[in-house]
Amino acid sequence: MRRENTQVVPLGKMNVGGHNPIWVEAMGRQHPKNVERCLAEITLAQEAGCEIFRLAVPDEDALQGLARMKPHLDIPLIADVHFRLDLGIQAALLGVEAIRINPGTIGKKEHLAQLVEVLRSWNTTLRLGANTGSLPPRWKKTDRVKALLESLREIVHFFEQKGVTKIILSAKSTEIEETILIYEQLSTSFPYPLHIGLTEAGSGVEGIIKSSIALGILLREGIGNNIRVSLTASTPILETKVAWSILESLKLRHRNIEIISCPTCARKRGNVVSLVQELKKRTKHMEIKKPVKIAIMGCEVNGPGEAKEADWGIALSKGEKAVLFAKGEIVTVVSQKEALTKLLERAIPSIIE
Repeated sequence: MRRENTQVVPLGKMNVGGHNPIWVEAMGRQHPKNVERCLAEITLAQEAGCEIFRLAVPDEDALQGLARMKPHLDIPLIADVHFRLDLGIQAALLGVEAIRINPGTIGKKEHLAQLVEVLRSWNTTLRLGANTGSLPPRWKKTDRVKALLESLREIVHFFEQKGVTKIILSAKSTEIEETILIYEQLSTSFPYPLHIGLTEAGSGVEGIIKSSIALGILLREGIGNNIRVSLTASTPILETKVAWSILESLKLRHRNIEIISCPTCARKRGNVVSLVQELKKRTKHMEIKKPVKIAIMGCEVNGPGEAKEADWGIALSKGEKAVLFAKGEIVTVVSQKEALTKLLERAIPSIIE
């Protein structure tokens, strides 16, 4: 899969863009004034695979909380500010790695010059994020894709003229087609890395499907340098897991074991669902060193033949037996009760080596 070779932009200890990994971002639900709850949320997000964390900074209380949290965190933080650039300026002085502003919600423009000075002095990255829900007034009667592009073009030009070029761009819509179109245009219009996402995708299955379609298409086109799945949920854990699933499905990153399993039918010889659940439970904290596929198949039809690309697998058989196989070759036959244990005994050394 071809990757767009963008400019490389620093974000704390990591670099975004170029040939660097596509990083996973999540956004906090807690108000930063609730320091302990916010820190706990960030920790859980990191455990789920979050690599960049964004916090809304709506007021002075948020700044005070941010000041208390920052020394305890090793993850790059993005301060998300709207209408009050002074809050973004103060957040940069507290040492956050990036400030996110929206061209449609800048507020008092007299603070722009001060923001420029702080960004340059503190080596802070600027995240310029536009979306269809908050376009500048003069663009609201224009085609929304064109409006997003032109609003970003205008503000990027302003910052470039002031010598600020450590920029990450995003332009999001709630519509899949608009999101794809605007990012395709951004990728050919600017040299900067792109943060991609579908804004306000919704909750549950609907939000996951919409985000997966939009982001999957963009990533397949080589567009995107960090990713956030925007889901209506009480914590950022699910959106982080979905982001990883998208990247892993496209073979762009690997963090978890890839599980191949049949949907089950009347031919199944045992409980495939419980085996898959148990496999996920036993391997969820395992640090893998390379991509690994494990197959759980319900009968001899699907395994090992149809799952021969799996590194390791189980095919359930009659008489409460299970066939263990590797790369399509049968290794041994065991009872179904001990099948998963026996499989992992053989597979784990090759997974973590």
